[in-house]
Amino acid sequence: RMKKHAEKYNVKIIHDHVKQVDFTQSPLKLVGGKDSYSAKSLIIATGASAKYLGLESEKSFLGKGVSACATCDGFFYKDQEVAVIGGGNTAVEEALYLSNICSKVYLVHRRDEFRAEKILQDRMFKKVKEGKISLVLNSNLKEVLGDQVVNSIKLVNTSGDESIIKVEGVFIAIGHKPNTDIFKDQLEMKD
Repeated sequence: RMKKHAEKYNVKIIHDHVKQVDFTQSPLKLVGGKDSYSAKSLIIATGASAKYLGLESEKSFLGKGVSACATCDGFFYKDQEVAVIGGGNTAVEEALYLSNICSKVYLVHRRDEFRAEKILQDRMFKKVKEGKISLVLNSNLKEVLGDQVVNSIKLVNTSGDESIIKVEGVFIAIGHKPNTDIFKDQLEMKD
């Protein structure tokens, strides 16, 4: 609908991937894969990308049981057991969403307290009481295990003890990184 609305006002739509910008001059200069562009003003809407832990096994099972989006991939795990890794808003929201689809959700967090907003924690603890979410605290994901697809995860707790939990899916929910690298040294950035 947004595209149709823009076309109604004769807005030219260009399909290109901007790779470089130069904001030191006016008009602003954008360099894409197909062409270069100039603009008097620019709306930056580059979105964000999911953060991952950086484990080799996490990469090898990406799309084969490892995901960073419960709303995208949760339905693949209907009535199955899954794990969510994280302790902030993203993780708790993902766990809550999955608890309505999956038979059980293990929420693995490296601390013993959550950083998520209180209202989300209250909803989560209600699901814990209902037996839909099981908390695994003071633990980190060490390895994703499986053959062709995920069948379990290996965790290590703060004491150094390892454990294995059988799951069909693993959702990495440790936040997102803004897609703003292209604008470094061009715009003022904040953490």
